[in-house]
Amino acid sequence: MSRRYKVLALVGDGIAHEIVPEALKLLEAVQEVYGFDLEVIGPYEFGAKYYADHDMMEGWDPMVTRELLFEADCWFKGPVGLPEYLNRLPGPYLPINQRLDMDVYANIRPCRLRPGVDSVLVGREQGDIDYLVLRENTEHMYVRAGGQLSRGGETELAVDNYIQTRKGCERIIRYGYELARSGDYKGRAGAPVDGKRRLTCAAKWGICRGDNLFKEVCEELEPRYPDVETDYAWIDAWSYWAIMRPGYYDVAVMPNQYGDIMSDMSGAIQGSMGLAGSINAGDRHCYAEPTHGSAPDIAGRGVANPTSMILSVGMMLNWLGDKRGDKRLKDAWRGIDAAVDRVLEARRVRTPDLGGNSSTVEFGDAVVEALAST
Repeated sequence: MSRRYKVLALVGDGIAHEIVPEALKLLEAVQEVYGFDLEVIGPYEFGAKYYADHDMMEGWDPMVTRELLFEADCWFKGPVGLPEYLNRLPGPYLPINQRLDMDVYANIRPCRLRPGVDSVLVGREQGDIDYLVLRENTEHMYVRAGGQLSRGGETELAVDNYIQTRKGCERIIRYGYELARSGDYKGRAGAPVDGKRRLTCAAKWGICRGDNLFKEVCEELEPRYPDVETDYAWIDAWSYWAIMRPGYYDVAVMPNQYGDIMSDMSGAIQGSMGLAGSINAGDRHCYAEPTHGSAPDIAGRGVANPTSMILSVGMMLNWLGDKRGDKRLKDAWRGIDAAVDRVLEARRVRTPDLGGNSSTVEFGDAVVEALAST
């Protein structure tokens, strides 16, 4: 008897209320096509507005408990956060603080120019851009080491320190090498320009001591992966070269804050942040979320592109397939990925970010239809 997987669905803020239902609709369809069984729990509210309105900023929701997050085989959420709640969020704000708690140290963010999508880079076509930004998820600038000094009601000094550890560097860089070897989450293995499996280590060594450690660890691991070419670039130089020669890159591994910024740039390179999916993966846990934010400027209009949420959920299934040894889950990811490509290539159903006038629901329906026809 096949195992039933427990998947938790959480909503978030802004356009999360529009794109999460499309992911749920897709999960229903994918079970029928690939023959596995999911117990989908939720969706439950999990955003800044919900937590603030219910005075739960430092406590757990009675429905969404820590135990539930850890017991689920995997989970996904829509984007969280709204500008008006930014100054009301204390350090332990739960919806965005699970990366450390669950030790999901690898944030995998693909950048691929898909069929039927125009890049902002003139002359680039399908297949010319296909790389992964691999962002370390538990260290660097976002560990909240620092503080501030206030006198007379004014902030006079603010300090943020970033932290790099050997363990943190080793495991994310090793993960990068393994992704370069496998070609997972990409359209094909290797860099588009020459087919080489390549790991690019991007940081700011020589200036930042923590980044010195990041590069040193990569140099130590490099001989263990002779089948993967290792490339080194200062992070500011990489931001230039990723635009000038994106086809050279395969997997780019970088510390936390750099990966956060560079993956947003990559969203533009691939045509829209609405196409930018991601997962937060560790050795035991994984959760999926779009790369983009809650987009309050378009929330409630039914025009958000759900592709980022759909692809994130597909990547989550792929991770679970690896962990549970279930090929059906991995096939489901490839099927979802291909269904999105077919819809985009046809150019009949397109949300406004891609130059069309289709609704969120119409795009989600089109992906489900394409999936069912595989």
